[in-house]
Amino acid sequence: MKKIINYLTETMKKQKVLLLFIIITFIVGLVFGSLFINFINSDDKALLTNQVTTFFDAIKKLSKEVFGTSVFASNTINNIIQIITIFVLGISMIGIIAVIFIMFFKGFTLGVTLATIILKYQLKGVVGCFLYVFPCMILNILIYVFISFFAVHASIKFLKALLKKDNLNFKSFLGKYMLSFMLSVVLMVICCVLDAYLTPLLLKLFTFII
Repeated sequence: MKKIINYLTETMKKQKVLLLFIIITFIVGLVFGSLFINFINSDDKALLTNQVTTFFDAIKKLSKEVFGTSVFASNTINNIIQIITIFVLGISMIGIIAVIFIMFFKGFTLGVTLATIILKYQLKGVVGCFLYVFPCMILNILIYVFISFFAVHASIKFLKALLKKDNLNFKSFLGKYMLSFMLSVVLMVICCVLDAYLTPLLLKLFTFII
């Protein structure tokens, strides 16, 4: 296990530029998502704020739509499917562009959500945003940055090998790439447990001040 962790961390250290690029892509999406709400019409803003209101009403009651086993099952399935998709894209020719788009879209979606919470609850919304992202969403983001980094790294490696610009032991490299995938899945399951049981309880605290 120690060798696996060492390999993964060393790869990320050697490819700092790529890792930084993945993080920046997410941040750019986050910024665009945060600003997007300023350019939509009042009807769309009302729709988004109503969704936020409905969400926090459910949080206040800790209903099954936001808390418990059904949420864990749904989140786990959705996230694992996305991780599998990113993993598969990593060994395809379109992996680089597709994974970058996924990371941008994830940042964009989170940006819209946080901006909507602040739009609805003003200054109090900052507290809601903090509880929404900490700690589960931060862990979720880190997992996606991790698997996206290795997917893009793998895609570049396979592309270079295909163009005969790099000698690559496919079996060995694919095995190591699989390790990053398996670690991502394990961490995501843990994240989904926290998201289904801890996050709603933290957000319930926010409902006491709105």
